[in-house]
Amino acid sequence: MTASLSEPTTLRYEPLRGLALWGEEEKAAALDVLESRSLFRYYGPALQHRVERFEERFAALHQAPHAVGVSSGTAALTCALVGLGIPEGGEVIVPSATFVGCVNAVVAARGIPVFADIDESLTLDPTAWEQLVTERTFAVMPVHLNNAAADMDPILAVARKHGLRVLEDAAQACGVSYRGRPVGSIGDAGAFSFQLEKNITAGEGGAVVTTDPDVHDRAVRYQDQGGQFTTSRSGERGGGAGEAFLGANLRMTEIAGALLSVQLERLTPMLRRLRDIARTVRADLADLELEWRRLPDEEGSGGDLTVLLDNRMAARRFVTVLTAAGIPAATLYSGRLVQQNPAVRAGRTAWGTAWDATARLRASEAVLGRSVTVGLGATMTDDDVTHLTASLRTAAEAVRKGANGE
Repeated sequence: MTASLSEPTTLRYEPLRGLALWGEEEKAAALDVLESRSLFRYYGPALQHRVERFEERFAALHQAPHAVGVSSGTAALTCALVGLGIPEGGEVIVPSATFVGCVNAVVAARGIPVFADIDESLTLDPTAWEQLVTERTFAVMPVHLNNAAADMDPILAVARKHGLRVLEDAAQACGVSYRGRPVGSIGDAGAFSFQLEKNITAGEGGAVVTTDPDVHDRAVRYQDQGGQFTTSRSGERGGGAGEAFLGANLRMTEIAGALLSVQLERLTPMLRRLRDIARTVRADLADLELEWRRLPDEEGSGGDLTVLLDNRMAARRFVTVLTAAGIPAATLYSGRLVQQNPAVRAGRTAWGTAWDATARLRASEAVLGRSVTVGLGATMTDDDVTHLTASLRTAAEAVRKGANGE
């Protein structure tokens, strides 16, 4: 029986993607690695080369010649920045609406984050960040937020004009495309996350994708102690072409590689289904004239349902009605820009203050604060979609009545 839209209830469906499709194949893949006793990617009693195989398939999916698996999405961003050759103190322009991992990666690579406005796409405003470029700017980091691509063509145009590197944060958008091109392979490098909520997951993990062999070589070296061990296809360790340097241990395990290889098979059909759900819901609610988040390429998205309300109060009411109906909904990052994090705002790193207090970006605060994102799940049924559409209609009516004082 369908619960009344006014009754508090449990979630109607899991707002999960890769994890929602977890099954016997993942279990079998993990057990194969455990039984081999070869959990380290470079050697063991019966090494299966699961990470190496995943890297090859992941690179092919992104139409790129190079990929390296690492321990997390933040590690992927850090390795990519090192791979790109960021100098100490180099500035990286980051959108104000993003996860703190972006800032942490810049700091880990000994760079300085500079925060830029977003627009109604909730991603980097292509018209607003050029004014932030200085002689210290090294790169720009567009973030493909919540399964929708940033508007890459104008971002790339500005970056090329100023000779800047482009690092795509595709942590929340694995499998998404922009005008026919896979995100993560459009700029100079792309970073991905395989944390529990992501499109494919091993609980944790990440990857760097690039078309540049030098960027790949440096990223591979950095994530593996600076080149003490490399992903040499011959099975030997060391002996890469680049000059040796010190690095870190950010390697991916064989279990993660095995799990992700299984998950990768499900990615494209899952995103197609979620994209169709989002398109259907928006079409069914066209009469309400809701303001939806602007998608630079809806056809390539991974299925996004984000409404932009008139203000924060309206957004809160919208969320309250939806959650009471069992629909997973929230304002991204609770409506807080990344530089509103106290440590980020103060430039406080583990080794001291690295930058001056950041200025407020009020326009970005406003657009993020009035947004409401509805979580879509890989196991949603047609009944779930019908209930979601009805709940969104009820929430919109509640907001209308509230605005009219009813």
